[in-house]
Amino acid sequence: MRVAVIGAGCCGITAVKACLEEGLDVVCFERASDCGGLWWYRDETPESGAGTVMRFTVANTSKEMSCYSDFPPDKDAPLFMTHWQTLQYIRSYADHFGVTPKIRFNHEVLRLDRDGTIRVRDLKTGRDWEDVFDGVLVCTGHHGSPSVPDIPGRELFRGRVMHSRDYKYADEAFRDKTVVVVGFANSALDVAVNLSTVARQVFLSTRRINWVLPSHYKSVPMDVYVLNQARLWLFSWLPHSWFSHFVVSVANDAWDHKALGMEADHDVMSQGLVINQYIDGKLLDGTVKIRGPPQKFTEKGVVMNYVEEEVDAVVFATGFTTGLPFPTDALTRDGERLLLYKMMIPPANPNVAFLGFIDANANLLQAFEMQARYMARVFSGKLTLPSREAMEQDVAATQQKSKSFFVPTPRHSLMIDKIAYVEDLAKILGVKPDYLKLLFTDPKLYYALMTSPVLNYQYRLQGPHCWNGARDAILGFQERLRAPLRHRKNGKHDGRSTANYFTTSKLVALCAVVGVSVCLSNGTLKSARHSVPVFWDRVAQRFLAFAPSFGWPF
Repeated sequence: MRVAVIGAGCCGITAVKACLEEGLDVVCFERASDCGGLWWYRDETPESGAGTVMRFTVANTSKEMSCYSDFPPDKDAPLFMTHWQTLQYIRSYADHFGVTPKIRFNHEVLRLDRDGTIRVRDLKTGRDWEDVFDGVLVCTGHHGSPSVPDIPGRELFRGRVMHSRDYKYADEAFRDKTVVVVGFANSALDVAVNLSTVARQVFLSTRRINWVLPSHYKSVPMDVYVLNQARLWLFSWLPHSWFSHFVVSVANDAWDHKALGMEADHDVMSQGLVINQYIDGKLLDGTVKIRGPPQKFTEKGVVMNYVEEEVDAVVFATGFTTGLPFPTDALTRDGERLLLYKMMIPPANPNVAFLGFIDANANLLQAFEMQARYMARVFSGKLTLPSREAMEQDVAATQQKSKSFFVPTPRHSLMIDKIAYVEDLAKILGVKPDYLKLLFTDPKLYYALMTSPVLNYQYRLQGPHCWNGARDAILGFQERLRAPLRHRKNGKHDGRSTANYFTTSKLVALCAVVGVSVCLSNGTLKSARHSVPVFWDRVAQRFLAFAPSFGWPF
């Protein structure tokens, strides 16, 4: 089967790799001269209009939660990698698994038809041609053209106006200026913080406040702390609001959101979380101030909160439209909403799939890879899709659930619960770990899983294309987390700045072990779920029985 992959970013290269694992004849078209997608920083915006990270970008998710399932990052790499380190990791992955030779660089896709016909242009020679593929995986990402709100009076404003796509760093043009940054997502806060290093004053102008979390909490990466596997298991038995309250408590323990003027009025999980390590200090020293949405431009400034502020520049960090860099009749929509089965497949033409057209409150690489493995199995004929009618019903149910929970914006039409989404695909593929079995057959591995976040390596323990190194990667997680923090060699410091986290995790893991035993004694997980008071009563009774085996003198 011939498969085309469009795009060689972090999603596209794992799609090529998954196709190679299934023995498919795959080729990837990439309009740039190298792979890396958004992570390939360039001082100038590419002629294609594709965005890149900014010069100062550092990943806001930890390396262990931002890696491929069979390619752990270097143990000495920092917990939060710079854009160039992330790019190096992505390219190393492509080289290691033989993906790079399958990529045709400087080849731009001009059109995609639903039957798999692709029109391609060789950007070096200018030659255009068409080819037909049995399957197509579109991995260009969901960032279409910049989205800029229509603010009255823009034609009057004498200052500089730009979109964050074209912002690279705080150069001398912004020195001692007053700048308005419109938006309140990750890019907006990154730009505002960076501008504050040279600008006289920065205003964050927004119509809706988001919850903001620092990238780490008590010297532990925030994603490692919040997405602890045992903790998530325990919260799965409780109302959703309990987990939301937990995240809010962590956020407010890090910063007093109300005092900083950043207290949102919606469920913390119903909108994309913002991760920024420095915004609190900028708000406290006044170099960044929060204002309401821009109401209109004037000749010398912008009106916000019914007050005109004289400003020199405006940066719109207002996101992108959900779109493709080429026309196609393969993608079905309902306005901004993409009608895709499993957030990938148009029910009417499942020979084409759109990978990476999702968003979440976590790093998405895990989801990208699982999407790629899923579609490679479909294209190889080893996984059968439901009927078109069944897929359309699933799409309708998914969209209704999304509308009822997430805030109603175009970006949030792409939002998923990443962990639940990945687990669903993993179960279908047969790569979801059998935790109950591991409890009895490999308790050391089970304990490591429960005291760790939801690591991607666990999806290589069993099933198709399992990896012999998965177990060691999981067991070595804590060591890799500590390794880059070790600087002293005299033996007096072992780098365990994360000790508090691991102690807490052991307690949570103990509860998970106890919970499993309760479920077993109760007959099934289902019966335990339907008798919650009895369940927790038994947990309490068994706590003392299990504690000694974990080294706690209760």
